[in-house]
Amino acid sequence: MTAKITQEYILKKVVTFLDALKLPYMITGAIAVNYYGRPRLTHDVDIVIEIRAPEKEAIVKLFQGEFYISLEGIIEAIRHKSMFNAIHQKTGFKVDFWLVKDDEYDKLRFKRRKKKKIFDKMMYITTPEDLIIVKLNWYKEFGSEKHFTDALGIYEIQKGRLDIRYLKKWLSNLSTFDIWQKILKGARL
Repeated sequence: MTAKITQEYILKKVVTFLDALKLPYMITGAIAVNYYGRPRLTHDVDIVIEIRAPEKEAIVKLFQGEFYISLEGIIEAIRHKSMFNAIHQKTGFKVDFWLVKDDEYDKLRFKRRKKKKIFDKMMYITTPEDLIIVKLNWYKEFGSEKHFTDALGIYEIQKGRLDIRYLKKWLSNLSTFDIWQKILKGARL
């Protein structure tokens, strides 16, 4: 009988691969929301990664076998500063790798990442402030209530530990301060 393959197993495996390649990364998306805010179901893992063209073959070589990963997808992601994914062969579970963009905020949020123990393994994860900022920006862009609810949950749970000055600065710079005001009004105290 084989052990059940879980999201935890896949996340640990991916982080182990990234550490082996010495590729800078940070966990974001629903895994980070579950860490800082209100837990919710997720069907993928989102990881922001810093990668250069010469590292693309090493990534494919390390992931190949247990994951489906496309060299062409990585090349396109590097070219356009977008994303590529790896799909776990046995489960179909998807890992989305988002490349750090060349804008001031994306570089700063990546630099601010923190090393925390997640699933009994040390991993780099986005800060709660940056997760709120990104979630409100996604809400502004796409209107999905999920992103607003995620940001609200993070605020409610992390309130008192957040760098409000940093939040206000970047929410204003990214034109999401009005949405932040809704978070403050909607927070259950």
